[in-house]
Amino acid sequence: MKTLTLLAVICLFVSSCQSPNESTPTLVSSEEMKKLMDMDSIQLIDVRSLEEFREGHLKGAQNLIYDNDFAQKISQLDKSKPVAVYCKTGRRSEECANILKKAGFKKVYDLKGGLSQWKFEEELVIDSLR
Repeated sequence: MKTLTLLAVICLFVSSCQSPNESTPTLVSSEEMKKLMDMDSIQLIDVRSLEEFREGHLKGAQNLIYDNDFAQKISQLDKSKPVAVYCKTGRRSEECANILKKAGFKKVYDLKGGLSQWKFEEELVIDSLR
């Protein structure tokens, strides 16, 4: 019995030291997203509607609207490069981040709380094409 208990404790310890599950997207704060945006290789994706995108989006973002064709739209992205997604509140981007992971993207980041939690006003771009 002691051996079995000791083995269970060792297994628990070893499993707790392993890296987080690479199959799930990483939630990031607005501060962490800002750092990601400074990376040359990041693919920044706004999954909101075109109207929402035009009202204001993050610098460097491309608008890939989350709809029934989203899985097809992401085929234009490079799976070997990190991708960061966001929406208004985080609900749509969470779903999109999971789709990206299932499609084979290695590094997927999701802005926690979406733009409603964004703290860097200077990073917002307003589209004048209305």
